[in-house]
Amino acid sequence: MKIAIASGKGGTGKTTIATNLARSIAQ
Repeated sequence: MKIAIASGKGGTGKTTIATNLARSIAQ
């Protein structure tokens, strides 16, 4: 949940966070 909130606030880190979120779901 914290990652999703951070992605909403962040601009440049959005893509990186999205990738990390996808990895978390994959695991």
